[in-house]
Amino acid sequence: MTLFLHVARRALVAFLGSLVAVVGLFLVVDFAENSSIFNGEGWLLAVLALYAYRAAVVAYQIAPAAMLLAAAITASDLRRTREYTALRALGLGPWRVVVPVLAVAAVVAVGAAWLDDAVVVEATSRAEEIMANQFHRAGAFQRASERKRWFRGRGGRRIYHLRGGGDAGFERVTVLEVTDAFRLSRRIDAARMTPSAVPGEWVLEEVAERSFRDDGSVETTFSPRRAYRFDEAPGAFAVRAGRPGQMRRGVLGEQIALRQRLGLPAQDFALEWHDRLAYPLAGIPAGLVALGLALRRGRKGHLTAALVEAVAVSFAFWSVHGICWSLGLSGRLSPALAAWAPNALFLVAGALAVRRYA
Repeated sequence: MTLFLHVARRALVAFLGSLVAVVGLFLVVDFAENSSIFNGEGWLLAVLALYAYRAAVVAYQIAPAAMLLAAAITASDLRRTREYTALRALGLGPWRVVVPVLAVAAVVAVGAAWLDDAVVVEATSRAEEIMANQFHRAGAFQRASERKRWFRGRGGRRIYHLRGGGDAGFERVTVLEVTDAFRLSRRIDAARMTPSAVPGEWVLEEVAERSFRDDGSVETTFSPRRAYRFDEAPGAFAVRAGRPGQMRRGVLGEQIALRQRLGLPAQDFALEWHDRLAYPLAGIPAGLVALGLALRRGRKGHLTAALVEAVAVSFAFWSVHGICWSLGLSGRLSPALAAWAPNALFLVAGALAVRRYA
């Protein structure tokens, strides 16, 4: 246990040092790049809040790479101080170093996964809000919290434009009905649309209905309240706008189920849902490969070698990750396989490297 805690402590210090260095470097470079737009009343407090949010986002994004670097540095430092040589002389194998480092990587992965869902999504939105309101640099991240406004009904014959509202009902509604030749045949405008107690029926208020005849004439009728039968249930209009990366994991699960039920594409949402767990855990298999390289017999060099090896492993891992991600988006791989395949491949490669060469 003493040895375990000793190695784990060194790995944790190396991880924190790597993380702080990289995050600090990013924030300095980003501030220098955008300093010309930071002006106006209260700009200093706004900038402090902006970079507090960005620090959380960058820390999550960098955490797996920082853990990879920490694993390489820890193993190299143990070799530099001859501690690893003493361990081998006592008949202790490389796993006495690998296990505590990977334990730290697992703790980091759990923390990163929590940080992503609890902080990062909201922090990204807040940072864009500050940039838009204080410094007039608009972003699109807030769209993830908005509902989609345009919907195509089943069969493609009916198009809905819902400008406001939610599950209880919608406001400022327009319903367009088209023919097979995509010619407008009827338009319904209403101040409010709510689901009726009768399944498949909707109640529209302050209705203006226009019917377009083949001869070009238009017939218009007005009603204070009228019931219509539409094919779409209320849940069909709960689809959110925005990219999957802008949504919390719970919202992603809801959107996947909804899109699958409606027959809408959900591949990118499912891929993002799996990657929210696979990405924080990437530091474990990548760190294992780095340990296998750093502990190999006959290795020369310490810190410089660790940095070079960490960069090489990082490049290889994210290259595989990018290829699998592309194959997942295109449908050639299932979302689960595309998200988890890089971790599985590097976990096997790292275990074999430690067992054979360390």
